[in-house]
Amino acid sequence: MEPASRGDQSRPSAPPVRKRPVIVQHSAGTPGANGPLTAVQRVLGSALNERYEFVRMHQVGGNGALNVPLLRDWVRLLRRVRPDLVHVRGLQNEGFHGVLAARLAGCPRILVTVHGTVRDLRHGGRTWRKALLARGAEPATLRMASHVATVCEYAADRDFLRAHADRFVGVIPNGVPLPADVGAARSSRRAVLGLAPDDVVMIAVARLSWDKGFGVLADALRRLPPPAGRRVLLVAGDGPDRTGIAAALADVDGTEVQLLGNRLDVPDLLSAADIFVFPTLHENLSNALLEAMAHALPVVASAVGGNVEVLRQGGGHLVAAGDPEAFATAIEPLLVDAAERRHVGETGRKVVQDGYSLPVMLRSLDGVYRRILEGTA
Repeated sequence: MEPASRGDQSRPSAPPVRKRPVIVQHSAGTPGANGPLTAVQRVLGSALNERYEFVRMHQVGGNGALNVPLLRDWVRLLRRVRPDLVHVRGLQNEGFHGVLAARLAGCPRILVTVHGTVRDLRHGGRTWRKALLARGAEPATLRMASHVATVCEYAADRDFLRAHADRFVGVIPNGVPLPADVGAARSSRRAVLGLAPDDVVMIAVARLSWDKGFGVLADALRRLPPPAGRRVLLVAGDGPDRTGIAAALADVDGTEVQLLGNRLDVPDLLSAADIFVFPTLHENLSNALLEAMAHALPVVASAVGGNVEVLRQGGGHLVAAGDPEAFATAIEPLLVDAAERRHVGETGRKVVQDGYSLPVMLRSLDGVYRRILEGTA
């Protein structure tokens, strides 16, 4: 939570002289572990720094309950920098704290981007905490926002957002960088992972939660025919269900599984792989999916959320969520046909280039910021 230099602070009551609008970028979590934080990092490193003065408001851990010390710190920060706009990412407890702090600090404009909702979580049972978030914190977060956006068309059409249609400012899609040459270092990156040139390598990049469909993936792998050569699954990510997921994937004949943990070198891992597998049970718009397609990997993914609007343009196969037989059927031809992998993968790369690249995201974000600040949104 370090604001950029604000000049002379000796007269805090005087209105600050602004060369650029000040926008607070809220985020939570650890690098490499979630999409919203990745989006913030990309914005902070972009050319938008020439148009806006960005201030970080970041929380490393999650909130288990109302965090009064955190709120106090954020309110002090916001009163000091007097932002023109506070951009809060997420609806869950972290997002609630971000919006509440902005309200308590008297910030006039608060944009909430919806990345997901606790309503979609299928595993872990119906706990009181889920109910409190779904019925209390998340609706309150939306009510306190002056503006609301989503990362995909699917999310924009959700029932729980329709009550806030008068404050909806549009879809700001996730955007990912396009590597210049996806095959340039493929051999060396495979060698580091102990992979031979002829190995067929699948990769999953996701939080290790049953909601990401790892049980479906394990069952699908068991249904595949024995491989002619070595078949490998790389899993990048960590999470609350790691132990159970590791046990499920260990019990798969014919596929060697490497659990790599949370990684900051995901682009290198994607460059070493042949197929991206994404059996998630629910999703908005996944950065991991877009990054895999940017690396020209063919995709097999469940037909949920933003996956559908991306892959209906090409780049992979959509299968019914929770259906291991369908998932195995979609994977099998890609495992044996390198030419088909290349064709599908190049199609997906073009889809990302046209609609989900970093420049596309930044243009969309800039447009929303301008309309909010000009009072036309």
